[in-house]
Amino acid sequence: MLTKDGFKRKTRDDLIYDMGLKAQELFGENINLTPRSFMGLLIRLYAFFLAIVWELAEKVYYSAFIDKAEGKQLDDIGRNKGIPREEAAESTVDLVFKGTPGLIVPELKRYTTETDIYFLLTESVTLDETGTGSGRAVSIDAGVHTLVPANTITIQAEPMEGLTSITNPEASAGGRDRETDREYRKRLKTSTAPEGKGTSPAIRSALYGTTGVRAANAIINNKNQVDEYGNPPKSVHAYVLGGDRQAIGETLLDSVGGGIETVGQEAVMIKDISGIEHEMRFDYATSVNVQIQITLTKNSAFPADGDLQLKDNLVRLIGGVDSAGAYWTGYVMGQDVIYSQLFSRIYQIPGIDDVTLAIGKEGEALGANNIIIGPNEVATTSAALIEVA
Repeated sequence: MLTKDGFKRKTRDDLIYDMGLKAQELFGENINLTPRSFMGLLIRLYAFFLAIVWELAEKVYYSAFIDKAEGKQLDDIGRNKGIPREEAAESTVDLVFKGTPGLIVPELKRYTTETDIYFLLTESVTLDETGTGSGRAVSIDAGVHTLVPANTITIQAEPMEGLTSITNPEASAGGRDRETDREYRKRLKTSTAPEGKGTSPAIRSALYGTTGVRAANAIINNKNQVDEYGNPPKSVHAYVLGGDRQAIGETLLDSVGGGIETVGQEAVMIKDISGIEHEMRFDYATSVNVQIQITLTKNSAFPADGDLQLKDNLVRLIGGVDSAGAYWTGYVMGQDVIYSQLFSRIYQIPGIDDVTLAIGKEGEALGANNIIIGPNEVATTSAALIEVA
């Protein structure tokens, strides 16, 4: 029932008890309500189906709250806030071709890695007098598995005479899996609707809504002097993790106020609705790999896959790739890794009597100190970086 304290669902046992009291009120206190009596069986039959109705009523009630809504109901809340769920996205990459000068490489040709991640050329490429040319390609599949390192797209799925080699000088960008309920719920809590533009939360929210962007931050210098980070007066310095350069530039043009300078090493020309080009600048964020060493004292309640559960719990807290290969957003950009916060996730696994924990940046000494993350950095870890002994 719905009270001032919220919704309290009646369970099947509650319903059996309440209907038993009503039966005694109507037919006398001596009526037989045992499980094998006619009235007992009838009450339990009704209780079974009414319990389902109560479960439905509970889900309807909680579907209005971000913390409790799931699936389609969470999508509806997000759309009402103007922040839709991120669907799975393809990754994009620049390919460099070498071959016979003047050779035309037609669009829609396919190229692949040794692990069979296929990319489709989206534009025709003509090799110059040195036999070199470059063009944009997009992955055929969508998902985080389409993010490939530099110099791995080297195989012609459709060999072409005169084309001697192909590679990707830089890693692909933009690919992501469909946003999970947990990731989406966290983004809804930390984002603002895109109607408010020009503020740091609004710009960050818009960047989070850009395909492939897994973390974002915006530093606004609204003073008439250079700020502590070296940003010029009246400027916006955006940092993003992942995402396509062109898409990020379009987001900045739409979300940063007119006349405000954008700052960064990445520069892209974007046309507005009038056809006028604007140079939008930003920087890609730096991933700080967090290494963790855990020594456990266990008891018999510790599950057989407890080590994997423990690693995945920490990955979901910090962010990164878990043991199943799924990507988790975790900490927002610029958020420090607090040593003591990790213990709560560790002790979620049953059967742990004692824990010794050491953390640090990958390649550096591990200890019991917090890891300080800069405003242009994102903490990330993975199951491979977590050692459980």
